[in-house]
Parts: sequence; C-alpha cells; structure tokens
Amino acid sequence: MAKADDIVTALIDDHGTLFSEEIGATIARDEPQQWFHWLIAAQLMSARIAAGNAVQAARALKDEGLHKVDALASVNRNHLVKVLNRNGYARYDNQGADRLIETAKMADARYGGDLRRMRDEGGDRDGILSRVQEFKGFGPTGAAIFAREAQIAWEALYPMLDDVSGGQARKLGLPDDAAKLADKAGSAERYTRLVAALTRVALDGPSERVEAAAG
Repeated sequence: MAKADDIVTALIDDHGTLFSEEIGATIARDEPQQWFHWLIAAQLMSARIAAGNAVQAARALKDEGLHKVDALASVNRNHLVKVLNRNGYARYDNQGADRLIETAKMADARYGGDLRRMRDEGGDRDGILSRVQEFKGFGPTGAAIFAREAQIAWEALYPMLDDVSGGQARKLGLPDDAAKLADKAGSAERYTRLVAALTRVALDGPSERVEAAAG
C-alpha cells in the first residue's frame, strides 16, 4: 500500500497542475466566469489536436478578453479566427471559432451565462454530462474533459475517472476504480489533481520521481 501512496504523492507533486489552472481559470471558486472559461477550453481540447495547443488557445482567449460569455457571443468572427490561428489552433481555427461563438450564445440563452444552472438542472453526473454534450462540438470525450476537473467543486461529479486517466492509473499499478482511487487521494481537490496528473503523464510521460515510485 505504501508504494501506491508514494506514486500518488509523486503524481500530484510533479504533475498535479490542473489544465483549468494552466489557462487561468480558478474553477474551485465555483463562479460563472471561471466555469465558462473552462467550458470553452474543454471544447478546444476535445478536438483532435495536441492538448498543449488547445491550452495555448484557451489562454490566448483570456488574454484577448474573449473568455467571457458576452464578449465571445458578440466577437468579430475574423478576429477570433486570427486569435486561434496564431495560438496553436490553425487546423481548426474556422470550425473552432464558429463553435466557440455558438457555445457563448447558448450559454447565455439557456443558462444566463451561469453554468451552475446547468449543474443544478442536470442533477447527477449523467445529467450534467448530457447537458454539456448539448453544446456543439462536445461528445462524450469532451464532456469527460470538462467533468474530470469540474469535480473539484461539483459534488455530483465526484469521484470521476475517464478512459485516459483510468488507463494510465492501471499502467502505474494504481486502482482504475474511481472510488478506490479517490480513497488513495484523500480529498476531492487531491483527487482532481491526481486525475489531471494521470492525464498529463498519459500525454507527456512521467517524471523521474513518478517512474522511481512506480518501479
């Protein structure tokens, strides 16, 4: 058991930065603006493009003030395409721009820009995931990307483990059952960071410390 605990600690310490934190969204605050920024980041990340490129694009949207519902809903499309194009999203700049604009308009029309209403209407995990997929461009994978970090604040989603993070847990000898893995983490925040860490290791490989703990 000590070995598993060492692996968990190494993962969180070395790879546990949330993708939402990396783009500048503090979703643990459970505020509408933070949730919308994370939603559009998850939308960008769900395309067949490197996660780093999607993160770069999502950060750039904040730098341009386009991470807000009203700003994105009324943005000049050509400007948005250019922002995406020069920030790692060139392959999907036109399609991505259209989907982002539609997402902003839908978030405003249906939820008044407050995705906590989506959570409340969804009720349980399946209901929330279903409502995320109502935004264009979101399938099960994109909804899972959103939810695996949203669980830091939304109890209905916790504990959740998607295919990527669960597969990496198995490779490292950790439980691939969400409840059992959550017990190892000890809290919702540590568990969310652990899932993010497993995702990062799956994408980029482990640190030497993680390798040593798992070895």
